[in-house]
Amino acid sequence: MKSPASLSSFLFLSRVASAAICNNNCGRQVAGTGRNDPSIASRSSLCAAFVSAYTTAPAIPQPTVTLSVPSSVQKRNVHGPRQETPAPTILGTKPAYASSCPDVAAYWSACQCFDGVKPTTIAATTSTGVISSTASASCTPGAEFALHVIEERSNLCRNTLQNEDVRANTYNLKNLVQGRVPVGIGHAEVPRYSQNDENQPMNYGGVQGPAGSTIKCNILVHRGYLKASLSGSYEFIVGEADDVVMVWLGDKAKSGSNANNADITVQKGFRSYPYSEFIYFETVEEYIPFRIFWSNGRGGGAFSSGVYPDYTLGLDLPEGTVIEEPKLYSSCSGDASPVPAWPAWQDEVWG
Repeated sequence: MKSPASLSSFLFLSRVASAAICNNNCGRQVAGTGRNDPSIASRSSLCAAFVSAYTTAPAIPQPTVTLSVPSSVQKRNVHGPRQETPAPTILGTKPAYASSCPDVAAYWSACQCFDGVKPTTIAATTSTGVISSTASASCTPGAEFALHVIEERSNLCRNTLQNEDVRANTYNLKNLVQGRVPVGIGHAEVPRYSQNDENQPMNYGGVQGPAGSTIKCNILVHRGYLKASLSGSYEFIVGEADDVVMVWLGDKAKSGSNANNADITVQKGFRSYPYSEFIYFETVEEYIPFRIFWSNGRGGGAFSSGVYPDYTLGLDLPEGTVIEEPKLYSSCSGDASPVPAWPAWQDEVWG
């Protein structure tokens, strides 16, 4: 465990080492007043959260960057060798807008150019050696999904999912999925799938339909959150739908989703335009809920979707700014989780 004196020495040295960065490209990009997107308030908030937790002695190897601190002048030690205080290991990743900062260590230093943004160190008292602030959050990348297999001889399968005359916007989703326990759940990095053989079970994201089942009358529901690295407009696009895809964005994706309030509905054999919906991120701290429903009646099945920056997003940004696609997160946990936990699939309320 670090003593208070060694912690004070480290924080003093780190402030000295990072002072020059405030005047280079990295420091100006992070803490300068010459850019408005993200706003200086958003950048300051991101920095405050970023520097609030790091480790000094990780118990297991992990993908992190260690900050190098200038060593003091060597002096003769008549009492024998003294154990060196390990430099902190910085966790997390730098945001996309900070492209002038070569790594997280540079971003960590640049963040301290803001008045009042200082690293918080909490001494470790457990054997793991992990040091963290009391308020923390961890988000899982990708989208969570649930697979449902409807009995092929049932009325739901024959009269709804396999009936080509039934429009998707008349589906009773309560009857189809509410209260139903999935045959499997998993995570997908990107919601995308294609299968030609209708007589084989679905095999998606490590989850396979029950033995003896097929892809006929299968339902797959994805849920999660979208987070952008730059505020502005983005487009959610359904690229393929065989047989039916419905998408909900915002609060109705969390509860009360129904066939009539879907933001996007695409059905094979019908001109179900539009295939996309624009969403707007007010800040880079915003998490927008999403939900995707896919069903297949008979024959092979497929679906694909993606979220892309609107072309207007880059008009007012500095030349060379990299605009990334929004990230998908299935859920977040921890004391400072930015989003609420999802209920169990069978406990969800559909409209």
